[in-house]
This record gives sequence, structure tokens and C-alpha cells, in this order.
Amino acid sequence: AVVPPVALVLRAKLALAAAEKKAVAEVRDEIKAGIVNGLVAQRELCPPPLRKTADELILFRTLALLPLFLLALSSHPVLQTPRADPTAAPDALAAQAHDLRLLPTELACLALLPGLLTVHDRALSDGWAPAEDTSAGPAASRPPAAAPDPPPDAAGGAEAAPKPSATPSAAEEVREVLLPRASDVSAGSVLLLDTLHELTLWVGAHASPAFLEQLFGTSRRAPLLEAGSNTDVDRMHALLATLRAQRPSYAPLRVMCQGSAASDARLFSRLYANAYEPFLFQLIAEQRPRL
Repeated sequence: AVVPPVALVLRAKLALAAAEKKAVAEVRDEIKAGIVNGLVAQRELCPPPLRKTADELILFRTLALLPLFLLALSSHPVLQTPRADPTAAPDALAAQAHDLRLLPTELACLALLPGLLTVHDRALSDGWAPAEDTSAGPAASRPPAAAPDPPPDAAGGAEAAPKPSATPSAAEEVREVLLPRASDVSAGSVLLLDTLHELTLWVGAHASPAFLEQLFGTSRRAPLLEAGSNTDVDRMHALLATLRAQRPSYAPLRVMCQGSAASDARLFSRLYANAYEPFLFQLIAEQRPRL
């Protein structure tokens, strides 16, 4: 049986090992070739009428996610050329690659495919978004533990760690957006993007002012209020502490507001489901003879 998260992490670690000896562009080409090899091999297991058609790919459900996973892998900063991100520091990228190779499967998947939690949706309520029937994501369901201490000079919009006296209880259910796309992002929402090493609280332009005042003490962007200020911000601190509990290092929180190029790029560039169909179409065009 194919377990997509395990397959993704194994492929990531093989790609990072290959990148030590080859150009990253060559490694990304090998990732694409690996996708095609898997598609061709699994097609032979399909019933004869489904083995090949002119304009579509037939996939088993477990394999249908692999192109998306490998798109996320090939888009990771450690596999980008300097031209793609001239501001990236080589030492920082090398450290990311080293850390990624050492992470357990669950955390490596989160680093490659970030989680997106709906904290607030004004269309549903003026407070926390109801969980409804959607279970919390794997990270949100982890048992709470003591989070690592933040660096003493954390700055640049990062919020201070909660005081030791504000020990969080189990995080309450938060609705996770599975395979999120840009169409799932509402200007009336507050979303928490979890990329393992950083947590980004994205505040929509039309989020409830009353809810924002509960979190920040103002309807504008500001650091989170301290734990103990009110029940809503206490719940946020408990959620953050639970998400941080099993990380290899302290994950700072960045508060970003809709409307600035930097904040929107930080969120939308990590919604890989947006690029799934274009990625497959490009793959088909490049590899049509084999497919």
C-alpha cells in the first residue's frame, strides 16, 4: 500500500541528498520524472479500458495526491535556484535542508505542505469559527507540552511567548482547511498558517472588529494581548502553545494583514493546491509521449 505522507518525506530526503551533488534544477527534473514513472507503473494495474486515454490521467486515490505533494517539494525554498529567490541566504537554506532531513514524517510533511486553520470567519460568527463536523488537524490535536523558549531578541512583529503562569490546556477544535486554495480565503476571516518553523496569523480586511479587539486590544494589527486578558486571547495562546509543543525549535508568530503585498504573498504562495492543475497540464505537455 502507498502511504502518501511517508512517500513524500522519503522522496524529499532523497531529493535533498541528491541536491548535495547536483544542481537543484536537475533535482527538480528528476522529481518530475519520478512522478511520471509512478503514473506509468500504476496504470498497468488499472482495468484495460482505463489504462490510457488521450486527454486525462487515471489515478488511484492514494496516488492522486502524489503530484500535489511533489509539487510542494519542488517548490520548497531549498530546491529553488538563486535566481528564483536572490534574497535567500545560502547558509540558511543549508540549515533548512539539514533540518528537513532529520525531521520525523509528521513534521516533515508540515514543513512541505503547511497547515491552514480557520480561526475566525465573520460569515459564521463574530468570534471563533465553529469547528462544525471537521476535525482539527494533526498538529492541533497534539497533547500540550512546554514550548521551547523564544530567542531573547525576537523581533520583527513576533509576539512574546506567554508567561509561564499561563499554562495552556488542550487546544480546542479549530477547523482546518484541507488542500486550501485561494478561493477558500475570505476577507472576513482570520487564518493561521502553520509552516512548522513559523506561525502566521493572516487577518482579513473585513474580519469582525470586535473579535480583533479581543485578540489585539484594537481593530488594527498589533501584537497579541497577553494571556489572561480575555477568554478569546487565552484560547489563541493555548492553541499556539499546543502547535509549538513538539517542534524542534520555537515557532514565532507573525501577524499579517490583508492588503500588503508581503502578507498576501506569504499566505497565497503556500497554497499549493492552486497550482495543482497547471502543474499536471505542464507535466502532460512535457511528458506526453510517455503518458
